[in-house]
Amino acid sequence: MENRDKTSVGEISPKPYFWGPFDKFQAISQSGFSSDDWLLHCENYYRAMRDATPAARLVKKFKKIAKRIIGRDFRTIVPSRIEKEISHGARVLDIGGGWGDNFFQLKMDKVNVHAGAYCILDNEKQATFGKTIFSPTEINFLNEIPATPFDIVLLIATMQYIEDWKSLFSTFDKLGNKYVYIARTPFLDGAPSFCAVRSMTPSTVTHKIGEENLHIISFAEFEKMCAAHNWRVEKVSRRQNYSKHFARLPKNQRDVYYQCVMLEKTSD
Repeated sequence: MENRDKTSVGEISPKPYFWGPFDKFQAISQSGFSSDDWLLHCENYYRAMRDATPAARLVKKFKKIAKRIIGRDFRTIVPSRIEKEISHGARVLDIGGGWGDNFFQLKMDKVNVHAGAYCILDNEKQATFGKTIFSPTEINFLNEIPATPFDIVLLIATMQYIEDWKSLFSTFDKLGNKYVYIARTPFLDGAPSFCAVRSMTPSTVTHKIGEENLHIISFAEFEKMCAAHNWRVEKVSRRQNYSKHFARLPKNQRDVYYQCVMLEKTSD
């Protein structure tokens, strides 16, 4: 298979940047999220957030308000109910939380995260970078699922990279959490879940840094798993049409969208 790594963005269009489906294209994984190039992207992204001018932050705030008004606030870190739980001391496990960008955004949004209440599960390189920014009292970085209970699990732009995403529900059962918040994950209607390949082209670097397996999740299958494990599903924000990025795929596999979803545990 052709190696598309290090391809200059100017030489090949990064969109559409999905190939597949799995049964017609060899899906691969090159551990892009632990690569040096991805860490460079994280550093650039952190500095951009940290050094944003007051005017730039004000513009971002107004955009956020506008998206909420029209129901398109799919990039909100967490909904207000989750913010309140966190402010009251809820223990949070951020699966795939990287170096702490979600935590950093919570701080920027003035959410009171209690000391020792926030944990991130991700690879060692992300943790190493995060530890240069945050103190151990702010974030506890983990490299495996903990045995301790949590109140809230965050899966922000993460669920699609977990090969057996259905196994997450057994993990939730072990953690004993009351809420799960899932965001920036591609769902589809009218077709079964499938795997595609995503080219990673961060806006903060000048070249593609690799390719990753990406799981497109049937929302009907997702709801079935939620019901089987006693989770109530709430669609937090209107879906964002994502189908234009999947033009290479068969028509019945292009109805892909981003949907923010909050799960609340019901009685067994």
